Amino acid sequence: MAMTQEPITTQQRPHDVSRWLRHFGTWRAHARWIFPDKALDTLEAAIRESETEHRCEIRLVIEAAMPLAAVWHGHTCRQRAVQLFHQLGIAHTGERTGILLYINIADHDIELIADKGVHARVPARTWDTVVSQMSAGFHDERYVQSVLDALNTLRGIARESLPAHAGAAPDNALTDRPLMI
Repeated sequence: MAMTQEPITTQQRPHDVSRWLRHFGTWRAHARWIFPDKALDTLEAAIRESETEHRCEIRLVIEAAMPLAAVWHGHTCRQRAVQLFHQLGIAHTGERTGILLYINIADHDIELIADKGVHARVPARTWDTVVSQMSAGFHDERYVQSVLDALNTLRGIARESLPAHAGAAPDNALTDRPLMI
């Protein structure tokens, strides 16, 4: 699930009416019910604390449903995650160490994208394991705890691969607050 330089093609069928209806019927309130403000506070604190131990910038994005035009044209959650990776500046961190953890409620999808600086040091199967563990937790309806577990796993991976410079203050280039779309 790591960032690649090759173009990502459409994998969903364009004009998938059932998928479009699922996105149409999934509102931001659904995401807020699963991830209320208190949970977002907890997730933000976990990201902030994690980033004191490594040089990665972790960004969590929770999207209830993709824009309907994108769904109608067959765009995948992976494509949406790549778009957000660039749009939110995660691809523009100093050492290219941005990590996006993207959750799409309507498609029940999780995408993890790591920028070049991280991807070069961590095997792709490592990211797949994080996503698989989160998916299993979501299947058991342990949403917040699954994300916390994934963030803790990412913390260990980042600490091992890109530890913080001794004595240097962390460069917190991106907000730690999870983004709800």
